[in-house]
Amino acid sequence: MNTTNTYEADQIQALSGLSHVRARPLMYLGSAGVGVAGLHHLIWEIVDNSVDEAMAGHGDRIEATLHRDGSVSVTDNGRGVPVGKMGDGPHKGRSALEVVLCETNAGGKFDSDSYKVSGGLHGVGASVVTALSSKVTAEVRRDGHVHRLVLEATADENGVVEPGVAVEPIHTVKKCPKSDTGTMIRFWPDLSLFHDENGGSFDEPQWSMRIIADRFRHKSFVHPGVTFAVVDDREGAKEQFEWCSNGGVADLVAEMTEDTGLVAPVVSFQGEDGDITLDAAIAWTVDGRDTSIGFANGVATPEGGTHINGFRTAVTESVQKYLVERDMLKDKEAPPNTRDIFAAGLMVASVMLPGPQFAGNSKSKLMNPEATSRTRAIVMPAMSRWLEENPEPAKKIADLAIASMRSRTKSNAEQAAVRALLGKGNKSRNGLPAKLRDCTFKTDRPTELLLVEGESAGGTAIDARDPSFQAILPLRGKPLNSYRESISRVVKSMADLILSMGCGIGDDFDLDKFRYDRIVVLADADDDGLHIRALILAFLYTWCPGLVESGRLFYALPPLWTTVHRGERIYLEDDAAMREWRADNPTHKAHMGRLKGLGEMDADELRSVMGNDRKIGMVDIDDPARLARLAERLFGSKSELRRTWYLERSGESLTVGGSN
Repeated sequence: MNTTNTYEADQIQALSGLSHVRARPLMYLGSAGVGVAGLHHLIWEIVDNSVDEAMAGHGDRIEATLHRDGSVSVTDNGRGVPVGKMGDGPHKGRSALEVVLCETNAGGKFDSDSYKVSGGLHGVGASVVTALSSKVTAEVRRDGHVHRLVLEATADENGVVEPGVAVEPIHTVKKCPKSDTGTMIRFWPDLSLFHDENGGSFDEPQWSMRIIADRFRHKSFVHPGVTFAVVDDREGAKEQFEWCSNGGVADLVAEMTEDTGLVAPVVSFQGEDGDITLDAAIAWTVDGRDTSIGFANGVATPEGGTHINGFRTAVTESVQKYLVERDMLKDKEAPPNTRDIFAAGLMVASVMLPGPQFAGNSKSKLMNPEATSRTRAIVMPAMSRWLEENPEPAKKIADLAIASMRSRTKSNAEQAAVRALLGKGNKSRNGLPAKLRDCTFKTDRPTELLLVEGESAGGTAIDARDPSFQAILPLRGKPLNSYRESISRVVKSMADLILSMGCGIGDDFDLDKFRYDRIVVLADADDDGLHIRALILAFLYTWCPGLVESGRLFYALPPLWTTVHRGERIYLEDDAAMREWRADNPTHKAHMGRLKGLGEMDADELRSVMGNDRKIGMVDIDDPARLARLAERLFGSKSELRRTWYLERSGESLTVGGSN
């Protein structure tokens, strides 16, 4: 990759101000929201700037540190953000570093001189962090000096908060070796703008080493040769972890398939076509499922995009050609389609390209049309060559695709019946199930399909809902674990939900036809309720690709325990919250009652779960690679994987026959 050393103040362009970010954080945090995921999104914004430096050929180490005071710092060894004064434009005379941190649409990524390839698109990342933080400190090592800038959020006499006020303007702190270059950004998030997973206010930032570690580990695969490190300095002795991969995404595919048998070795692809660079890999497993994971300029694209389309098209055409040339198909038998060929395939494709076009600032889907043809141009000859040079594994892949195709085509009657049910709703009223109590859609609020447990909860929920935007659908018992089921069984079990959503499933799924803005699962706070939530997630993830990734799946957080304290009714979310509350109130003697299930609540009680004061959480897919592996472990056919997952997280042991 070509690199350039041209990166000075006159490369920084500023297009607008920043105050609106604080007022509307969801516009910039996207599906991450303002919960725990949104809080971590601030780290990703700063890390992605450091990654852009590494992709430009400057720097090979990025380190995040969690500090005891709740702040996070991100340090790299890139060139260092320019600190000189802007030469012209509306910010003439201001330090380029201050402009980068305080102005949206300001950065060095609007031209191809400073960054040929970057994950940043609009230059809003660093400024979003400033807008949503109470304090930001920046230290830049460049030209033999360490430069420091301190910004704080200050309030005027009317209480209006202005973020990014320079309380310590840019100044030189000390000298350093000229060879020592890079940037350190440390920020203290404004906790008033975020909430915990139960919808309550943060007492302190809920930084998760697991979330950060998973993110960094996967980034190390996408950016081979770059070391990603995280240091936990919050309590006691420091903990430090590092990840660095030299094999790229092929290492990631190998790791994700290590729990199952491979039909053939991992096939990897690296190449360039014009100004697009591709690193991709695929593996077919004995009992796998179709899983496609994409990255564009190091940014995960959970909804796929043009690079995924190009890869799948290339592999499909290569395998089809291989089958036809070897006369492996019966007379009048159509070649396997993409669905058949990828039925047991797990693929990861990472592209680097200039001027990425994403679907929204959350960057969930790559839209560049040229990525399709150029990815195909790289993959197709390489895949065809691999099939020719590896006859034994190639035949296994071909046989797997043929078996999937024949299994699919021999059940034409079943498929026709499925389409009739989903397309016409021939056993329902106006194409909708009889049990659905639809909303009127006469509102500006996001419309919701509320899934409740059983008829009793459904009947009460009808009285408790706001019919202008809330539809009610009672579930019949626990949903089917649909992760590996046939479409016929899935439709028989989930027909009411499928018809209510209106967007089909599987190959017929169309997110644009989804009848509501979101799905909200109203399940009890006990283990059965958590199981129902997990099974709904498995169904939507497996059969409605992109719906969960788009941030449309929510779940209610009903209380599990209640008591009266000093004349006030107290509600506690779960067992852990109850134990914590009791520890904080050791003299409390009143009865601690376990709440009834949602089906036993009256309408007034249920409004606390459904109404304006409710607490709901959003299922956010921040790491699609981790989700794919987790889904296989929790919902796949191997019970030992679930057992291992449970033991890893519970710290408990499972015994046989009651023995210790």
